[in-house]
Amino acid sequence: MIFIGVAALFPFIYQSISLIDQELGEGRRSEWELFVIQLRKELHLSRSAEPKADKLTYLYGEDSISIEKYKQGVRRRVSGKGHEIMLQEVSSILFRQCGLSVCVQVLFVNGQREEAKLHVFDGEGL
Repeated sequence: MIFIGVAALFPFIYQSISLIDQELGEGRRSEWELFVIQLRKELHLSRSAEPKADKLTYLYGEDSISIEKYKQGVRRRVSGKGHEIMLQEVSSILFRQCGLSVCVQVLFVNGQREEAKLHVFDGEGL
């Protein structure tokens, strides 16, 4: 009798776990979109950009900004100082030059891949 009661609850438990997993996936997507929006804004206003494998460096105002892989995340540093986490649970990140743009590819720990092309409008550095 107890087994039947527990067995009857199993579909509800499975559905709850599935919904939680789906919400976490949507959160990862929002985190990625915010990352791309911030990079696009800063690169649009930057004077130069230099992509090097897992690190992107650019001049933003008077500051040298670096976006780099750090442990299982991606962090932003200003003039070699600070530690602002921009993405979490990242397995790898790759920055490369794509014409007058910078392409970024991210592989998350869960196997999800994301890619974006970021335009550098000033023309210096690339």
